[in-house]
Formats: sequence, structure tokens, C-alpha cells
Amino acid sequence: MTEASDRPARSHFQFPYYFSDKDNSAIDGGTMRGIDFNSYWKYYDGDMFIYYDDLHKHSKHIISCWCSRWDVQNYSIIVETWLKKEDLQTLRDNITPGAVGELYTILGRPRYYDSTWSKNNTLWFRPLDFTGREYARREFYSGSRGNLSKMRDDTIIYVKNITEHPIEGPKGWVEVKLEGMVSGTSSL
Repeated sequence: MTEASDRPARSHFQFPYYFSDKDNSAIDGGTMRGIDFNSYWKYYDGDMFIYYDDLHKHSKHIISCWCSRWDVQNYSIIVETWLKKEDLQTLRDNITPGAVGELYTILGRPRYYDSTWSKNNTLWFRPLDFTGREYARREFYSGSRGNLSKMRDDTIIYVKNITEHPIEGPKGWVEVKLEGMVSGTSSL
């Protein structure tokens, strides 16, 4: 008999938790005596986050994706990516394509704004330094180095148009093209 067959099956091996009695052993640097339900690892696949609804760095309202195109011409932007159907539906539920206004200026940079006045057409594209795993505090642990962050900066846009094309195959991916205007604000 092998060792594995000598042991009875225990259901607690199927539950994702860990236990430690050492000080400062938690991933987030805190003390952890007992079960830690907060420091979990989550895998994000992609080199860019799309923030919607709540535009701050620690928001839970994000879509992780790979950027396949990022073109900026003057103050308009085109970003292409591919998403799962659930993420596409989330994106659709949180934008109002075409709700973009412009504050006219005689000289200088034009200023665009979300004409819904409630961030229902505002997206924040955040290129990532790393791809791979991170835990609840959004601090990265491992993965490969992302190149998108070396080429592009964080950008807030107001969506003018969204175009979707299903990608053939059983995986349920959809190619998404977002066209919009770059925000007039420089702060996030």
C-alpha cells in the first residue's frame, strides 16, 4: 500500500485555507494566527485592466484582458481586446456609447466629458507592469513582465462606439473594439 491509500480521505484538504502560528507569516505582512480568509491569490490573465463604475486603484470593478491594439490620434483612442462573454456583458452594462460631450476651447487642448454625468460611460485603461498572480491588495507577486506599461500610460476615456466580433472556437471569446475620446483630466 502507498502512503496516500493508508490515509483516510479528509474533506479539509479540499478547502482552500492555510494555518500558521508564526508571527508575520501572512502574505500581506500582518500577523496570522489561525485561518486567513483575506490573503487569497487570484490569477488575472492579461496585460491591462479596464476599470468601470468605480475608478480607483483598489476597485473590485475591473476586467482583466490582453490589449491587441492601442491607437491614439489627437484626442481619440481605439483599444482592441478579447473578452469572455461574461466580461463583455459587464462592460456593456457599464457604458453608454456615444454619451460624450466636449467643452470647446479656442486655443489649446479640447476637454471631453462623460455626458451621462454619473460615470456610466467612463473607462480607465490601466496597463500592467506585471501579468500573473496578485492578492487581495492588488500587489503583484509573480508573472511575466508586461510591455504595454512601457509603451502606454493610464488613460481615462469616454466611449463613443463599441464593436464586437465573436472569435470562432469553443472557448467563447469575443473580440472587442472600443473607440472613444481621451478624458480632459490628468488625475485618476
